[in-house]
Amino acid sequence: MQIIEPQVIQENEEKFNLSAEQSQNEIFVFPNHQISILSRNAVDKLQVNIESSISQFTQILMKAQDIILQNHKNQDLCNKAVQVVQQVSIGLMQVINIRQLLENKALAIEQSFSSLNIICTTNQLNQYSTNLVLDYMNHLILEKVLELLNNFEQLQKEQKRTLAIHLAKLQSCIEILPGATIVKHNDLFAISEDHQDWQMIKPYIEKKQLASNEQIKKSYDKVSFGILLGNAMISKGLEYNGELKKTFMEGFGALYYGLNKKKMKSRANHFLVEAKQEDAFKAWNLPETGIIKKFLPAIFPSISFNKKIYIPKLFRQITKEYILQQYKQETINKINNDCGVFFPDQMISLEDLLKNDLNQDRVQVRILCHETLKFRGVEGFMSMFKSTRSREINFDKIVIHIHGGGFVAMSSRSHQTYTRKWANNMRVPIFSIDYKMAPDHPYPAGLDDCWQAYMFIITFIQRFFNVVPAKVVLVGDSAGGNLVTALTIQAIKSGVRVPDGILLAYPALSLDIKAFTPSFLVSLDDSLLHHTILKLCLNSYVLKEFNQTIDPMLSPSLVSDEILNRFPKTRIVVGTYDPLHDESFRLLLKLVKLKKDVKLIEYQSMPHGFLSFDIINGMKEAKQTVIDAQNYLLEMLN
Repeated sequence: MQIIEPQVIQENEEKFNLSAEQSQNEIFVFPNHQISILSRNAVDKLQVNIESSISQFTQILMKAQDIILQNHKNQDLCNKAVQVVQQVSIGLMQVINIRQLLENKALAIEQSFSSLNIICTTNQLNQYSTNLVLDYMNHLILEKVLELLNNFEQLQKEQKRTLAIHLAKLQSCIEILPGATIVKHNDLFAISEDHQDWQMIKPYIEKKQLASNEQIKKSYDKVSFGILLGNAMISKGLEYNGELKKTFMEGFGALYYGLNKKKMKSRANHFLVEAKQEDAFKAWNLPETGIIKKFLPAIFPSISFNKKIYIPKLFRQITKEYILQQYKQETINKINNDCGVFFPDQMISLEDLLKNDLNQDRVQVRILCHETLKFRGVEGFMSMFKSTRSREINFDKIVIHIHGGGFVAMSSRSHQTYTRKWANNMRVPIFSIDYKMAPDHPYPAGLDDCWQAYMFIITFIQRFFNVVPAKVVLVGDSAGGNLVTALTIQAIKSGVRVPDGILLAYPALSLDIKAFTPSFLVSLDDSLLHHTILKLCLNSYVLKEFNQTIDPMLSPSLVSDEILNRFPKTRIVVGTYDPLHDESFRLLLKLVKLKKDVKLIEYQSMPHGFLSFDIINGMKEAKQTVIDAQNYLLEMLN
């Protein structure tokens, strides 16, 4: 069992010029959490944080109860105060239980909210990760909640929104605290940087500082402005009934909040913590709708070939029944070799492949290329062999791209800001998959679409275009990174052709929201990957019958060594200011231990989604990330 020794912590504090006095007094800030690993006195300060949490929780409870008694005739005030009492009571019981564990006492308090119980033993308790959550909660949430409650009756509209925002953060902290207590003591993010595991993966990590932290923050603020403005205008429209009124007021909201940044941020953040699922996803999908959709092509690079094809589902489908059967047989994380070989009796025509037939279940794929692909309309099984013998020049290298968007939003269209650049610069065709999305199509529907498209492309695409894919590399960002990894796992499990390489950009490698990791705390203040939206996305994609704690196609970082041993070349790019940061390093460690070909670029202070920010008035630092990703792709293709 790995114990964090006080001298290790002291050495690390000296390394970052943090005196003991500074460590006690500083407010916990989490802009670059990799710098914060063990830089705070996690063991010595835990007891202080526990007592501080109990004291503040108790004060908040008493104040909320007073508000209920004094305002029993005001239903709105009472309801808000009751919510505070319910929330804070759970948090208080959790922290008291943690104190009991430190005192080697049995847990005396039983909670009815079983998913929020502290269930670890004294020996299991990870003091470092537990302290991270308590420290954040004490300094950045509870102090503010208590301050607002002390002036509850006089709160103005903006302050009430601020209270709701902090209560939502508190709720997320309460939800992740049980997971923080049971983080393994030898976890990569609970050990010192001189530990053998960090030393093992260090040669595979390239750290890049694209600009000063202040400059990157300034650049990201420009991107965040657009994100927050979108949320604020959607929120404004929701005050009205009827689509015409909603649309008009959304436009008015864009103008009004565009001129008032402070109110815009307050309105947007309040919207995020209380938004209904469909409204939150509508905001994420703004680039795909309305006036933004019409103007978006103006920022796309020009491209010679941009054609959609509609792929039929010819291969064994990844269905709910298929997944649940593997749960039952305990083969979900094993190689099954269950795909078999399939050739249809009659192949669809080129005309059918290019036709969007809404009555058929097809997978839409966008093909981008720097030059026009040649169409082939030859029918029959032998055409596949004829085409390879032709003197005609064929593309023998391709990239298959899977877009991000939390499994619920975006498309291949909105990601053309960088996929077109890659197609033009690398001079290879890019096949970008538009998979079906949640909540209408939860797991494994989107994965099956990617699987069907992948199998069709590597097996049959040469029948229709001058493309003979001798080399195939997959690339995906965020949710697309999850799907790329899951698709690779499925190919290995099924015994079919494995891609020659995969590139994962800030991938979602764990969909278990209860499994705490330090970088999750970034989401509590991030306008793009906001903690409430993260939960909405996961709840939409993963239905209750599926288990993200054992299924590697939901949480790819859980993949077994048996499968990882057959992984292709793997490249990862991730920023330090990203809620998904940590899981990439855990996958990196597993691949390094198996001596696989893997590399990772870590961009200091860069946020989630940076590939998409290389646009006019975006982040100038993002340009280099698009080039680096392109170089990784070329390296694996060659």
